[in-house]
Amino acid sequence: MFCRQRVKKISGACIQCSYLRCPASFHVTCAHAAGMLMEPDDWPYVVYITCFRAKGCGKAITVGQTVITKHRNTRYYSCRVIGVTSQLFYEVMFDDGSFSLDTFPEDIVSRDCLRLGPPAEGEVVQVKWPDGKLYGAKYLGTNTAHMYQVEFEDGSQIVMKREKIYTLDEELPKRVKARLVSICKCVVRHNYFLLNRILCLCDLSDQECSS
Repeated sequence: MFCRQRVKKISGACIQCSYLRCPASFHVTCAHAAGMLMEPDDWPYVVYITCFRAKGCGKAITVGQTVITKHRNTRYYSCRVIGVTSQLFYEVMFDDGSFSLDTFPEDIVSRDCLRLGPPAEGEVVQVKWPDGKLYGAKYLGTNTAHMYQVEFEDGSQIVMKREKIYTLDEELPKRVKARLVSICKCVVRHNYFLLNRILCLCDLSDQECSS
């Protein structure tokens, strides 16, 4: 699905999308050039990669729903969706053939997109990348992504894309299961520290009474 956009001759070994039974397959180099994120996976799989087609197949998520996503401490917890917004992204192809499907309109520095709207399809633009440098690219189109604000049990909040969130009835990848912390463990850990705190306060109180 990425390869025909990049090379005239299709050859080489392919890998398959890791999302459930998604049939999409592609070359590693082509997927990397298209900006796909690959992560190490458990044996017998080498990498975990989800194509853009599969990412769009997830079930709708609503405010108040309990979901699972990654905390800032890199572990996965259940949390509650407290807000849903949409973000418009531009799709561009850089001069070296690589893709970006989530470029912010304001990162197109050769045109005031916030005031004038998107460039014409195929128009050559200058893109400011996070490294601060400008890169030549060709404008391809737009896509809108839903952004979900979630709140964890500890009160912390984070904004995530749909592909980073799992509903309770979705099958979790092995890498997520390995770092998933259940609610029961959180409650036990919290109660353990709370009990220790109470015991310490009782000891201090007994010491004060005896003195």
